[in-house]
Amino acid sequence: MNVEQLLTEKGRGVATIADTESVERAIKEMTTQQTSALIVTHDGQPVGLFAERDVLRCHLKYPEQPFSAIRLCDAMTRQLIVAEAGEEIRMAMAMMIKADIRHLPVVKDEQVVGMLTISDLVEHQVQALEADLHYLQEYISDLQDAKED
Repeated sequence: MNVEQLLTEKGRGVATIADTESVERAIKEMTTQQTSALIVTHDGQPVGLFAERDVLRCHLKYPEQPFSAIRLCDAMTRQLIVAEAGEEIRMAMAMMIKADIRHLPVVKDEQVVGMLTISDLVEHQVQALEADLHYLQEYISDLQDAKED
């Protein structure tokens, strides 16, 4: 299975916000959309990511300023690590682990089409392992039945 298939299975789009918005607005948007990260855009193009971790970093970087006074362009994570839609899930998971990130925007035809979390990938991996275990148990059972015959 590839990243795009998993994204389709999850049925989630991508939540975006302009880099000129405030951190306060981003937090409200994350709460409203029940997401832990937003793609930050400039003139409609992705330029970064704002996630829960960034809220903490922002508080430490600007301890005296209210979140309403801090622009996203000053608080976002600028390094945008992405997965191509056709990429295999195991490769996306390896990329996330290596980069120590929890959110992975998915790109198709140079457009962000969604975002996966490390939880999405782990959940998929666990389901795949459970299916493998089930098939192995059936195989062993069939072997034992054949041995008894």
